[in-house]
Amino acid sequence: MRRSALLVSSLLALAIGSTANAAGTVTGQLGIQLVITDGCTVGNGGSAGGTFGNIDFGSVAAITAPLEAQSVGSGGGGSFSVTCNNGTDYSVTLDSGGNPAGGQRNMSNGTDLIAYNLFQDAGRTTPWGDGSNGGDTLDSTGNGEVQEIVVYGQVPPRAAVPSVGTYTDTVQVTVAW
Repeated sequence: MRRSALLVSSLLALAIGSTANAAGTVTGQLGIQLVITDGCTVGNGGSAGGTFGNIDFGSVAAITAPLEAQSVGSGGGGSFSVTCNNGTDYSVTLDSGGNPAGGQRNMSNGTDLIAYNLFQDAGRTTPWGDGSNGGDTLDSTGNGEVQEIVVYGQVPPRAAVPSVGTYTDTVQVTVAW
């Protein structure tokens, strides 16, 4: 009897051990997901950090005719670009700069001012602003492609010869979507 019990327990251990070592297959599912949301990326034309390029009117002794220039990034291209998902609306606004006076943007040399205007088009017919500073916002819709943004500038002629110096201003650009 003792021998039978030993045989039965040995067979039982062998059966349990065999089941644990048996080959098998388990299948299951792995979910994969990606959500694309409305959005835009803004490039800065090769300029550093949050700088979207410059408008340089050059060097002159007097302003007897309009001076015209356009924004250029440090890489030589347009000052910045916007790439939005197809169908995503976006707007670009420009504030009044650091030296506004009477609704006019101005460059300053520290004491004197020289007026200038910014436009959305090369013909300089659509003033650029933030909707409240005498200019319009640029409203557009993304198409999934890079859309280069160029700001066109003009210094109107003036009778008085300005003081010698370097005149500068900084305009805050806001891209919203």
